[in-house]
Amino acid sequence: MSQFIIITPAFNEAAYIEQTIQSVLAQTMKPLVWVIVDDGSTDQTAEIIKRYSQQLPWIHYVFRQKDPAQTYYASNVYAIRHGINQIQNSKFKIQNFDYLAILDADISLPPDYYEEILTRMQADPKLGIASGVYVDNLGQGRVRKVLNDRRSTPKALMVFRKKCFDDIGGFVPMKYGYEDTVACFTARMNGWKVWSFPDIVAVHNKPVGTGHATGMLKIRFRLGIGEYSIGSHILFVVLKSLKRCFKEPPLLIGGCVRFAGYCYGFFQKDKRQISGELVEYIRKEQILRIITFNRVKD
Repeated sequence: MSQFIIITPAFNEAAYIEQTIQSVLAQTMKPLVWVIVDDGSTDQTAEIIKRYSQQLPWIHYVFRQKDPAQTYYASNVYAIRHGINQIQNSKFKIQNFDYLAILDADISLPPDYYEEILTRMQADPKLGIASGVYVDNLGQGRVRKVLNDRRSTPKALMVFRKKCFDDIGGFVPMKYGYEDTVACFTARMNGWKVWSFPDIVAVHNKPVGTGHATGMLKIRFRLGIGEYSIGSHILFVVLKSLKRCFKEPPLLIGGCVRFAGYCYGFFQKDKRQISGELVEYIRKEQILRIITFNRVKD
């Protein structure tokens, strides 16, 4: 089986990161190295990571001084970049690896997560990015399904073929998030396949609305701005927002607020952080998905 590494950005995850660590320790396939980047945490995150890194030589704690001028989403990407730079440092003595996994610090993985993902990626050399899906942990044994699309992979769980990661230049530090969406579109534009597997299910221990961005409507509004920031076609956003009105909490109003965020982005007209070529590709794919009723082929 091919070699892989894991990068985890972590900011104030003391309430959840130990569950993440335990789920990686239970994996049937371990990484060559796992770099956990503390992105300027002010809680007990660092102490928890260090306790494990002192016991296990393949787990490494790295500190990054958070830049207050960066949004949470952009800072998260810079933390990932910092971790990758550390891997390339001779200190780790890692010369070659085939896959790069990104893992959020509030995720619990099933024990065979990496074995399953890497087996499927090895079976298809054109599969550049793959992941499972996750459900939100609502506590007391309750979970909530999170809407997902087979063509998209959540950054919290992403596994890159290293060549694909290099081809697309890694993540773009987006002001409003969507860096995983941009990575997926860029990979497809470069001829790679991107796929999430709904039969491989992880648990998100910090449900949307309980972390850095509290308030579900605020989050939906930000997602709408993010749709504008990646150049999404307005017809696609209208249909997506309408679907979310009936499929995603808060019902009805959530989808409307998402579309309002898109309109806000349109009138603000912030300079986009991605190329015009990629925006054109995104819109063409979205129109094709509308025409084909979002049909997915395995």
